[in-house]
Amino acid sequence: MGIATAAPTRARAPRSSQLRRGVAGATGWAFIGLCVIVLFSPLVVLVIFSFNSSAVIGLPFQRWTFHWFRALFNNPDAVHALENSFKVALIVMPLSVVLGVISAYATARMSGTRRTVALGAFSIPLVVPWLVIGIAGLLFFNTIGVQGSTTVVVIMQMVVTFPLVTLILYARLLGMDTSVEEAGLDLGSSHVGVLCRIVLPQLSTPIVVSALFAFISSLGNFVVTFFVSGYTTTMPVWSYSELRHAQNLPLVNAASTVMFVVTVVLFIGVLLVSRRDKDGAGAWF
Repeated sequence: MGIATAAPTRARAPRSSQLRRGVAGATGWAFIGLCVIVLFSPLVVLVIFSFNSSAVIGLPFQRWTFHWFRALFNNPDAVHALENSFKVALIVMPLSVVLGVISAYATARMSGTRRTVALGAFSIPLVVPWLVIGIAGLLFFNTIGVQGSTTVVVIMQMVVTFPLVTLILYARLLGMDTSVEEAGLDLGSSHVGVLCRIVLPQLSTPIVVSALFAFISSLGNFVVTFFVSGYTTTMPVWSYSELRHAQNLPLVNAASTVMFVVTVVLFIGVLLVSRRDKDGAGAWF
């Protein structure tokens, strides 16, 4: 006759412990909600009022309209500024990627103090206030007698953009097995061949992500561009100049909404590319 054994029961946590966990979870979600409100409520207000028919930015909201967007795209100065912004971003993006690949690969294959110094040098433009970089660029080009132009804007934007690309690619390169590169060199391939056939295919996803980030950074760059643009007006610079006239504020709202939408679309692209290959090893080319 067998002896019946009772199945072991899991001990319940004390009620006070469950209560504490519940309070902690609710507090955490409340804090996240507060952060979301603080971060995104100004953007939501900006977008909503860009569709307001009233020229006065304030309540009560009158009615929905696309009038200010039509006025924006009928404004030749605004259209020219938007074209300049995209033109500069389309130039800065590939140049930043090329410089970023070269600098990231060289830094990742260094060792000891040299790597530390190189990382510190590439990090300086990311930690120094862009106001300082913009003023320094203005003084430098004035000293050598170069007027502000699209070329100067591209150069100065690259100063603050390609270090970001470098650090993104450097993080990926650190996780790559260098023995594969050494095997390629032993089999007779050149350093350029190893870079093109082995390294770049593994960097494909980080390159696409960093290129999108470079485009976003260039498109919305105001501080550096403002000091070195000269007669070249980008959309952020044009928006700032229009803020001096109160009647143009709805146009600035519409322009800001357009830039915000473009940035969000590009950022969604970054997320989709990142999810496509979490390990960054998928081949794009």
